[in-house]
Amino acid sequence: MKKLLLLCTAIGASFFSQAQDCSDIFISEYVEGTQNDKAIELYNPTANPIVLNGQYAMGRDRDGAGNPMLLPITGTIQPYSTRVFVLDKTNPNGTGNEIPVTMALQAKADTFVNPVYVQNNSPMYFNGDDAFALVKNGTILLDVIGRIGEDPGDGWFVPGDPFTRWWTVDNTLIRKYDVKHGVLANPSVFDPSLEWDSLPVNTFDSLGFHHCFCAEGAISVNELEEQSIFSVYPNPINAGNLMIKSNKDLHGFTVISGSGQIIKRESIYERQRYYNLNLPQVAPGVYIIEVEFADGTKSYQKLLSK
Repeated sequence: MKKLLLLCTAIGASFFSQAQDCSDIFISEYVEGTQNDKAIELYNPTANPIVLNGQYAMGRDRDGAGNPMLLPITGTIQPYSTRVFVLDKTNPNGTGNEIPVTMALQAKADTFVNPVYVQNNSPMYFNGDDAFALVKNGTILLDVIGRIGEDPGDGWFVPGDPFTRWWTVDNTLIRKYDVKHGVLANPSVFDPSLEWDSLPVNTFDSLGFHHCFCAEGAISVNELEEQSIFSVYPNPINAGNLMIKSNKDLHGFTVISGSGQIIKRESIYERQRYYNLNLPQVAPGVYIIEVEFADGTKSYQKLLSK
């Protein structure tokens, strides 16, 4: 596979990139919450399990130093599935810098990492002004949020945004549906709106699953309705209630546009097989609804809007 040297003189270590759709893990969710509420979700867009041990590392570029602190990560990510890494602050008696991660975020963790803060070894203690990188085999850049070697001040925002709304500070970022691989070279300018959807601070509901176009390689769009184990009404859809009926207990819903924009995301916590999902007004086109069930499985269906 062709490898290109990442040309960035601000970076102390040289990284290489390898570009191929749906071929390796990438960052699917970024949580920069209040106090110690920090989490990174990784997604496996392939049809095979990916073993992280000894190959993958991730961490922050503190204040634009140009040399990310990398934390080796372990575990296995199953096909078309995620693994959630949460800062290891779980002592209920912790105060100050040791204040515990919110219980709702603790419940989403597959792995707790980096329990002790050391100034030169704090890869998961990212704030909104720290780029965050995912690396394979020490030199291959698989993904980056922000720009390595740059201190943006308080955080990154959409270039030219007259309101300077910070995207990487006190926010949850979710990768868009049509993103098939990470950012494979350090960007000259980081525009978070190109590949990310922004949710309010301390939003954790969507951790633990990710919707991605790559999964449609295993199930074609035409097969989605045929294999679906739930029904929706009405379809074509309109603004207002979308009635969902299933033969399994429901847990959550995501409605995605053809361009990958998240139209609606909602979780439920009571066991039920009927649900009314309130939809906003949407433009004409084709949409996909992803339904997650209480047993952790998912199903999909095509929606139309006229």
